[in-house]
Order: sequence, then structure tokens, then C-alpha cells
Amino acid sequence: MAMHVFGDLSREEEIGLLAHLEGCVECRAISVELAQTFTALGYVDPSAVESTAAVPPALFERVLGDLHEADILRRRRRVARMAALAGVGAVAASLILIGVFAAHPTTPVQRTVALRGAPTVKASVMLIDESWGTKVDLHESGLPGGGVYTVSMSTSSGTWWTAGTYRTVSGQGVDATMTCAVSLSKITGIRVRNGAGQTVLSSYRDGTNASYE
Repeated sequence: MAMHVFGDLSREEEIGLLAHLEGCVECRAISVELAQTFTALGYVDPSAVESTAAVPPALFERVLGDLHEADILRRRRRVARMAALAGVGAVAASLILIGVFAAHPTTPVQRTVALRGAPTVKASVMLIDESWGTKVDLHESGLPGGGVYTVSMSTSSGTWWTAGTYRTVSGQGVDATMTCAVSLSKITGIRVRNGAGQTVLSSYRDGTNASYE
């Protein structure tokens, strides 16, 4: 700061010092005091000032060493404060993220629908809402083996969307995953039809007794 008052700093050093003074009240007060002292010295007559004794080299080196060590200690404390603030910021950010994810659970919205059919058939469908539409997980057992069955979704607009087909194996249950481009909120019903176009499973009573038999 004394070199700054005397105009002996390089441009880079001066920019760095001024940036520090903007955020440090303590150093800014010292800088003002040095500037006032420098201004007052301009009114002093050098011939009227008695010469002072030379500073012993050992004392000079010790003072500079103490100042250097004090500067290192100050820098370390500043780094420690910044690290502590960074740690607090990281914890705060983590708490914010926890709050966000707690407020907005990532578990997708889903709905399980039981399908009605012949007495010997058991089936259900889990509908899972996805960004691209609806994921369809079908679990079925009891339909005749060797058949190909088509799964369709009815929508609130009255149209039908085909989710996919699956083939049964005699004596074995079926777990089939399909997709539908319609969002879960627009699906109003589900049906499963055999190769002859008969409804063999349905989420509502749209099939005839003959088709279930």
C-alpha cells in the first residue's frame, strides 16, 4: 500500500491492490492513512529534519521476515474461510436438491387395471406414465396356448390404440411389456382380442359371454 501511495506499483499490482481494497475495510483505512501521511510529508522541509540512525541489517531482515510470515498466515486464513464457505454452500445446495427431489418424487405415476374374462383366466395390466406415452406391463394366465392376442387401449376421444401383441404357451403364464403413445391420463379402457377379433379380456363389460367362453 505504501508503494501504491508513492506510485511505485506496476499496473497489474495496482489493479490487484485496488480490487482487494474494495472488499477490505481494514486495509482501506490503512491506505487512506498512508495517503494522508504522504500528503503531509510534502509540506516538510527536508533540511529541517534531523538525520535518523541507519536501521541495522539484521533488524531490517527480521522485520521483512515477520511481515512475510504474517502475509502467509493471512493468506492461509483467507483460504480456510473460502473453503469453509464452499463447504457450507455445498451442504446448502445438497439440502436444496433433497428438498426439490422430495417435493417432486421421481417415481412415475402408475395404475393397475384388472381385466375381466373367462372364469379360468386371470389377468391384470400395470400402466406406467412415461414422457413419451404409457408403458404397459401385462400379466395373464389361462388363455389357450398357441394363440396370438392383441392388446389395445381406448382413449377419452373414443379412439383405440394398439399397444402390441403377444403369444401364449399352453400351461404357462405370460408377462408381456408393450408401449402406447397415448398418455396415461387419456386411457379409459383396455381390451385383449384373439386372432378372430373376439374380445377375450377387457377392463369393462364390452365383451359378450360367448367371447369370454
